[in-house]
Amino acid sequence: MDDSHRSESGFLSPRGWALLAGGYAFACGALVAVLLSDVLRLFVDVAGLPAGFPVPLLAAPALVVGPPCWWRLIERRRAFSYRAGAAYGLLTALCTGGLWTGWFVTVWGVEMLAAGPVLLIVAFTLGFAAVAGLLVGLPLAYARRRVGGAATSAIADAP
Repeated sequence: MDDSHRSESGFLSPRGWALLAGGYAFACGALVAVLLSDVLRLFVDVAGLPAGFPVPLLAAPALVVGPPCWWRLIERRRAFSYRAGAAYGLLTALCTGGLWTGWFVTVWGVEMLAAGPVLLIVAFTLGFAAVAGLLVGLPLAYARRRVGGAATSAIADAP
């Protein structure tokens, strides 16, 4: 049986990996939202978001941001390295946090972002998300190398 077309048209195609990366980013974002639930619950209240499902709501932008970030950094460049995986996680986390910070600014204005401890809370949350993003990108890069990029991963890591 010839599996040569499987990597190009099946779920393990570059598009499939990008979609998987979005789902993975959502799951990791939900986990980070649970860990930061006390801080983020305040954000949900202040930003006027529905308080019923704050964890999936806060992680939802990663579903949209994750696939293009993965495509741009990993699949398009065929860079299946751990460094590229960490960059994917960092970029996805910062874009997701940036979208929510933009929402906050839209609701309350830039002046409120600089008022009191708000900027400190935003910086803490983005910093935590950035570190988490760096770490969560590594297992996905490992999976991509092992399952779909073993032949090219050596080339991607070459100096």
